[in-house]
This record gives sequence, C-alpha cells and structure tokens, in this order.
Amino acid sequence: MGDFGTNSTVVEALRARFDQAMSEPDTVKRFRGLVNLVEDAQVLRAKVSKGLKEHQKSEALLEAEKRFVTKHETKLDSLAQGFFNCYASPGKARAALDQLCANYDSQYVLDVIRLGVWRLSKPLGFDLFGIKSDARRISEAFFENSLLPVLEKIIPDQGDYLKLKQLDVEERYEKILHEIEMSRMAMAAVEASLKKAQAQLETEAKAMPEDVVETLSTADAAERLKALPPKMREAIFEARREALAGKPSRAR
Repeated sequence: MGDFGTNSTVVEALRARFDQAMSEPDTVKRFRGLVNLVEDAQVLRAKVSKGLKEHQKSEALLEAEKRFVTKHETKLDSLAQGFFNCYASPGKARAALDQLCANYDSQYVLDVIRLGVWRLSKPLGFDLFGIKSDARRISEAFFENSLLPVLEKIIPDQGDYLKLKQLDVEERYEKILHEIEMSRMAMAAVEASLKKAQAQLETEAKAMPEDVVETLSTADAAERLKALPPKMREAIFEARREALAGKPSRAR
C-alpha cells in the first residue's frame, strides 16, 4: 500500500462499488451489496493501517540512524584541520582511515593508528636517517597530542558510519516519510468511503419494509440487526422476548 496511485485506484473502486450498489433496484440485493462493500472497506482499512504502522517503525529506526550519521559527521569535521596539520596529503590520510575502518574491526584499526602518524599517510616534513625537519617534529607532536585522541573517539563508530552512508540512510529516510504521508492519505480516503457506506447501510436497514424483512435469510437478518442503531436493535430483541414470553407452553 505504499504507492498512493494504487491506493487511489482502490479507493475509486470502493466509490464505484457504492454507486453500483445504490443503483440496484432490489432492496435485498442493494443491502447485500452495501454489506459486502463495508466488509471489504474494513479489510482495506486494516491493511493500510498495518502498512502505516510498519512504515512508522521504519521511520523510527531510520531517524535514529540519521541522527547517528549527523552526529558522527560533526565529529569528522574536526579531523579536517587535524589532517591538514599532520599530512602532506590530508585527503589520502582520510581515505586510508576509511579503508581501514571499512575492512577491519575498530580495535585493530586503533592498534594500527597508535603506531604513529605515518600509518595513515606521509607526514609533513622529512625524516632522513633519523634527522627530522621542524615540520616533521611538529606534525608528530600534533598527532600524538591532538589528532590521535580525536581518532580514538571516532574510530569505534567509523565502520558503522561508512556502512550507513553506503546504504544512503538520508535517502531512505526521505522515502519512508513519503510512504507515511501516502499511507495517511490513503487511510483518510478509505475511512471516508467506509463511513459513507456504513451510514447508507444503516439507512437501508432502518428503511427496509417489514414484508421484506420477513423474507430475509438468517445471514441477511443478522447483518441487518448489526447495521441498525443500538436502540432499534434492542427494541427488536425486547419485542422478541415479549413474544416468546406470551406464547403458551406446550402440553406434555
């Protein structure tokens, strides 16, 4: 029931069936047509309601995933300056981090990163036979004191973040919101059709002539009683009780 075009077609079918039932000149056939219409509309309402609830559950899960992605991306923003201060090619360092997190568990990645700044990419400056430039010493110190603590906070969630980004959580979230809106529109349309059919069914039940009522089958009579307002239904039951009470008992 996710496509409202399909829902719209089904609702139009309900309306057409209502018009068809009302065009039936025979009282009993018209009544039966409305009974069947009400039953089918109730089934459709239950189906749409079930679909809506499923979409809402998916929305809750996707919303949590979307919040996680947004929060994690805020943390990742802090890496940009850190990589710039440490690496000759910050983009390669970020790509290396993502590759590690995508293919290995977080503890292994942490162990690798803690080996030193050079594990992600070529650091700034040079180290020639143990002789380090000022830029190299600064980048190593910055890595140990500033960048590594940030990485240690980010890496445990980076793998999950990459998976969610690959699954396009933002796009899926927008899609489920659309599905929910379509389901709500369908529910409103089905409810309107059902309410109209039930009201007409009650009118037909109340207006049914007594001579026609007497010819109803047991099933049709039961449906008519269900369609009547509670007071009328109780009055019929009371009349039957009085009639039974007034009958003389059979002689044994």
